[in-house]
Amino acid sequence: SGTGNTLFAVQFLHNGITQFDDPGVFVTFEESPNDIIKNSHSLGWDLQKLIDDGKLFILDASPDPEGQEVVGNFDLSALIERIQYAIRKYKAKRVSVDSITAIFQQYDAASVVRREIFRLVARLKQIGVTTVMTTERVEEYGPVARFGVEEFVSDNVV
Repeated sequence: SGTGNTLFAVQFLHNGITQFDDPGVFVTFEESPNDIIKNSHSLGWDLQKLIDDGKLFILDASPDPEGQEVVGNFDLSALIERIQYAIRKYKAKRVSVDSITAIFQQYDAASVVRREIFRLVARLKQIGVTTVMTTERVEEYGPVARFGVEEFVSDNVV
């Protein structure tokens, strides 16, 4: 954390919109949409205008601050459908997901979450959007993957 992951994910969408007219969807699991807009404004990026123009959509997937009780099987079906709907509605070409670490931290069953991340990535590839997903490393050196899935579901790791 604190290494510019969110900034990188926002810049990917901002540049896509302003330089290539590629609409985008930002999926946030941690920061509120208002914080993302406010923090980006300090860099001279007017995300609110891009939102108002229908070029950017920020999907708030952050957990309920009261906590969640998971009953039954965990899956990301509802989230995947929300993302897919936003992609279609805004004709998005780019998607940023910040961060998949937050998904793992919400649920205990890491193997189930891995499966669901695979499903999410497969759906995004099927739709044909270019996607940036952020994650966190445990150590500065060593394996990139914190949960044993990040490197394997992606085409590249930065």
